[in-house]
Amino acid sequence: MNAAVPATVLELQVEGLMQRVARYRDERCAQLRQQATAQAHEILRSGRAEARASVHEAVVRERTRLEVGARQAEARAELEARQRAQQEIHDLLGHLWTELPGLLAARWQNEAQRRSWIEAALAETGALLSGRHWKIERGSGWPESETRAVQTLALERGARSVEWAQDECLDTGLRVRAGSVVVDASISGLLARRSALESAFLAEYSRE
Repeated sequence: MNAAVPATVLELQVEGLMQRVARYRDERCAQLRQQATAQAHEILRSGRAEARASVHEAVVRERTRLEVGARQAEARAELEARQRAQQEIHDLLGHLWTELPGLLAARWQNEAQRRSWIEAALAETGALLSGRHWKIERGSGWPESETRAVQTLALERGARSVEWAQDECLDTGLRVRAGSVVVDASISGLLARRSALESAFLAEYSRE
């Protein structure tokens, strides 16, 4: 017949089990707290990293937006400046072609400027037609002294011989013919060189 377990021993065993349970509970709680703390730190670290990344992305997007806007504004300003410059050139050329015939006629009436005009025309002719017979066409009203001076200059510029012809419609400038080649230094001939005149004018305008 088994002897009854003393109550004190049972109590000791129960107390021991309770202590073990309490230690396990405390250890488990500490472990869980440690894991929870680590998870919280990781969440905070990840949140801060994501926040920094989001702020960085927002800054990059805003900077890119501002840079694109600045480039677009600069491109618009350049386009508008080019358009204004083109309009200015268009207006200048329009004014040029309006005023040029009168300006050329006035230059022809000035003796010194007419002399320069004739010299330039004969120099151009000499470069093209040296050693050939030149037929110089002129308007009416040329004084004999000027005719002789121009003939001497033509021979100096390369004419083998000079023939004169009068054209009543040619009141300003002169033409020089050698066979089928014509150097037209009349107002109509000069104005026909539109591209060359505009290029020369714009080159001079740009320098100034």
